[in-house]
Amino acid sequence: MKKLLILAAIAAMLIGCGKKYTINGDVSGLTGSVILINEKSDTIHEATVTNGKFTMSGKADKTSVGFISNNGMPIAMLFIEPGTITISGDMENGFDATGTICNDKNTAFNEEQMAYWERFFNAGSDEERQTIAEELKDRIQVLMDENLDNYFGLYLLTGILNEWDTDTVIAQLDKFSPEVQASELAQEIRKHAEIKSKTEVGKQYTDISLPDADGNTITLSSVVGEGKYVLLDFWASWCTPCMMELPYLVKAYENYNDKGFEIYGVSLDQKEADWKRAMEDNRMTWFNVSALENEELIQSINQTYAIESIPANFLIGPDGTIVAKDLRGTDVETKLAELFGE
Repeated sequence: MKKLLILAAIAAMLIGCGKKYTINGDVSGLTGSVILINEKSDTIHEATVTNGKFTMSGKADKTSVGFISNNGMPIAMLFIEPGTITISGDMENGFDATGTICNDKNTAFNEEQMAYWERFFNAGSDEERQTIAEELKDRIQVLMDENLDNYFGLYLLTGILNEWDTDTVIAQLDKFSPEVQASELAQEIRKHAEIKSKTEVGKQYTDISLPDADGNTITLSSVVGEGKYVLLDFWASWCTPCMMELPYLVKAYENYNDKGFEIYGVSLDQKEADWKRAMEDNRMTWFNVSALENEELIQSINQTYAIESIPANFLIGPDGTIVAKDLRGTDVETKLAELFGE
């Protein structure tokens, strides 16, 4: 009995050791201190840097993505997984994370990807660049299918989510091993894909209720209606691409408002003064609402419409059906001309 207890204790120690990770950094030009941040932006460890070197260690019950940060800025991405992870490089040219399965795979892929991008930027024509971009996408697909049993394969999927429709994303998720599918990241991807599927063209819109600049609550459903095409537009004054789109929206509104075109603009600004100034300076005379500093409400709306980045928009028809999305530049007017039979 005593022998069995000893063996059980040894086994437990071995299992515990197997889940440990150590991060050894050797980065030329690195000073001060570094922190290890997890996927949720929580600080896990902090270490002092001496002559560019630092060490951290902890337990990794499951593989996850982490970031090494210095002076408040992320400087290196790595996979937090059992084993000894080496961060090497210099502050000018970047870093590599090696020593464990996913980190080795990711570093190799980064080198391979750089070769693709070098070819891309040296290409002599748009057709050649398009071919190289398609080759890279195909290569990522191959790598994902070769790594269905580990976190690296799942991480690759996160990089192309915006380029795939929801059915394709879910189909790829279903290929992964049960262990990978059970990870928090996989579950978040699946949840996001399922939400996004509800915002595809042909689906019914989801109502929104937010205050305008005067504090009056305006619902999206009060704007959508018979004979109207409503552009649900997510934007912010601090978003340069959003501001570049505004002249096109102003022109479309001036040309089609009297025919039944409306805009329901949802600002993601957190400062009321910035929001109001942007509306005034850019002649945004349509419906404008904002949650301002209500972070919980902002997150709820972002999740409802699966907003990954802004600008983002959804053109809603008279029957409440989404007829187009993510229209840019003159695409808004082109689509409206088609819908109004011009």
